[in-house]
Amino acid sequence: MKAKYFIPLICFLTINVSCSLLMMPPYPLMIIQFAFFLAGFSMTYYYAVKQTLKNRDAVIRLKQKSPYVMPVSFFIGITAVTTLLLIPRDSEIIVQFCGCCVMALLCYTVGVIMLLRDIKKAVNQPAPKHDPGSAGKKKLLLINPVNPHKTGLTVNSSSRFPPLALGIIAALTPDTFHVELIDENMERFTLKQADLVGITAFTSAAGRAYEIASHYRNKGIPVVMGGIHASMLPDEALRYVDTVVIGEAEAVWPRIMDDYLKGELKQRYTATPGELDNMPVARRDIFSSHYTFATVQTSRGCPMDCEFCSVTAFNGRKYRQRPVEDVLNELERIPQQYIFFVDDNIIGYSKASAQRAVRLFQGMVQRKLDKAWFCQASLNFGLNDDVLLWARKAGCKMVFLGLESPEPNELKLMNKKVNLRIDYKKALKNINKHKIAVLGAFINGTQEETAQSLKHKADYILHHPIDVIQTTILTPLPGTRLFRKLEREKSLLYTDFPADWGKYDMAELTFALKNLTQQEFMRMHSDCNRRFYSTWNLVKQFCKTLLHTKSMESALWAYNSNKNYRNVAFAYNK
Repeated sequence: MKAKYFIPLICFLTINVSCSLLMMPPYPLMIIQFAFFLAGFSMTYYYAVKQTLKNRDAVIRLKQKSPYVMPVSFFIGITAVTTLLLIPRDSEIIVQFCGCCVMALLCYTVGVIMLLRDIKKAVNQPAPKHDPGSAGKKKLLLINPVNPHKTGLTVNSSSRFPPLALGIIAALTPDTFHVELIDENMERFTLKQADLVGITAFTSAAGRAYEIASHYRNKGIPVVMGGIHASMLPDEALRYVDTVVIGEAEAVWPRIMDDYLKGELKQRYTATPGELDNMPVARRDIFSSHYTFATVQTSRGCPMDCEFCSVTAFNGRKYRQRPVEDVLNELERIPQQYIFFVDDNIIGYSKASAQRAVRLFQGMVQRKLDKAWFCQASLNFGLNDDVLLWARKAGCKMVFLGLESPEPNELKLMNKKVNLRIDYKKALKNINKHKIAVLGAFINGTQEETAQSLKHKADYILHHPIDVIQTTILTPLPGTRLFRKLEREKSLLYTDFPADWGKYDMAELTFALKNLTQQEFMRMHSDCNRRFYSTWNLVKQFCKTLLHTKSMESALWAYNSNKNYRNVAFAYNK
């Protein structure tokens, strides 16, 4: 921290200490209160500068005021209470003390303005570009479409993450191509010149992907589509694109490039999940510089095969891991301060994979990477003190846990076996003890859902150590056992595909329940969200997280995440 940021504080302390020696009446309680005031303000000022610098990306890019507003808000509240208890009821003394408080706030404001001015210059520096020019090169245009009718978490800029798969494709593309990305998270689609187009899409954005693809096919420009939706429904995708990649595209992308250059592009390329020893590092220069988080993947695959999840169908049941040194080398080259590890479970499913996670976190500490990050994990994350210790030291602020439900019968229906064996409360408390916030993800809308089970789930969430609340609606995605079952039972409410894929976004009920109508369920789901994301509950959750984690930074992460989910929930309720 630069010394100049503390000049306003030093001036304030110098003036007030000098004046107090000359003017302060000899009241012991007054002297104690004034000493506490100066010490408390100094700590508040220091902490605000430290947190603002540490969270500079969020402060500037996301315009989040919490790192410098929260500390002074606490200070004002504590000062008001202690003043009422300790200051003599003397009008002259009260006026002097109020003047001192006003001067303190003015000093604080000046310091924050100086700080914001400097970090704005640093954060907004443009990232260096990889490709020096495009003259004489063929152009590969990569497109990341977004559902234009339902933005979901992308309603929040801090919840948008760069399309990592397209960055990897760009890294594998020969230098004889100029690569450009149209990312609808950050910019509106415009029809640009291209020789070859590559598109990826989740199910909820499939319709948009097909719409964009049609613009290029009509011009005779070949379109290749990959990603989880096209992999699950290649026949559907081939009605709108020229080529479909089934599975992890990097395994076949060099062959696709060769075939394209020979004019022999095939309709289908099927990739077999391979080991990650030589996994290419994404080209991040094609991503917008406005992304707050960088994304990193250290493992793939899941042996759990939950009924509603398509990860196993896409990435396979074998848990595959990248070498720790490869991940650390990639992290060193990432300019962003914030990292999201996109692994479905960063600690894996065995003692060996948990030890590998510890080595990764230890490496981050040894290399002094100074990143703040969050990850996804299974519930056993909360039972491994070694993992938690090194995760905290390496900068972990929050962990996403798929808790799904507190009801054992619902967990059995989902085939969420690992959660049945672990005490939720014990695991969550242990995570908080290591200064890490818990993002608890719950699912509403199993076929057996009732009004009573919805209320019980909401009460459970509000009265247990869950710092960030995510509630989604059980959604049968193509490729999952849940989708096949509901399709067989003719329980799906929307079947005009691909037009109806936009409804399969985990925020709308897409199949018939046994005990509730669609309208009844959606009303109750919205009522639960209003309880979770009321202003009062957000403040209460913040205080609970601060108390449990004893970390202002983790509490701020949790508070801002809850605000993001509030924006999503209320956007859907409009």
